Amino acid sequence: MCNESLIVPAAPGASTRVPLPIETPRLRLRRLQPADWKDLLELVSDEELFRFSEGEPLDEPGVLAWLERDPHVRLTTPNQPFCLALERLDEPKVIGYATLEFSGPDRRQAAFNLLVGRPFQRQGYGLEAADALLGFCFQGIRLHRVFTSCDSRNAAARHFLERLGLRQEGEFIEDKFVKGEWINSVWYAALAREYQEGVEAAAS
Repeated sequence: MCNESLIVPAAPGASTRVPLPIETPRLRLRRLQPADWKDLLELVSDEELFRFSEGEPLDEPGVLAWLERDPHVRLTTPNQPFCLALERLDEPKVIGYATLEFSGPDRRQAAFNLLVGRPFQRQGYGLEAADALLGFCFQGIRLHRVFTSCDSRNAAARHFLERLGLRQEGEFIEDKFVKGEWINSVWYAALAREYQEGVEAAAS
């Protein structure tokens, strides 16, 4: 029995630990902890934050239930989002979270989502966290493709994903029924080779 997530290589060789937590200049991306409940409640009780999302705000029992379930989720647990808290380094506080949910027969594709509390938006935290998350996906655990979607009306999210360097794959017309209305969703993605090309271009 092993309670730790490992990367098992495709070719014969030793398994390696999943490279977590992840640190950036201002943030630490790590697994959720029971002590995070107050910060998470402050974050996910904000109704405006979910304006363009299929998700709904959570109350205290909802947050506590989430934290009780989360330790049992491993990196590739089927049909369960793998959550990472976004914690500030200068003042330990959870200001958001990211999720990964794997798909495909070989588990080398993942949908990702990122949420940053409104008081911490427009300060570069989102891009910093998302860039680190892509590095984790492509360099840390060797995924082939990552993807995400947003409500077509959410101009801020679309601009954010384009700044992150993701490629728009298409727009689905009225494919989701969200908060009482049909909405269009815009899909973005990146392949491992596209990510590597971007890293090399930035370094040159």
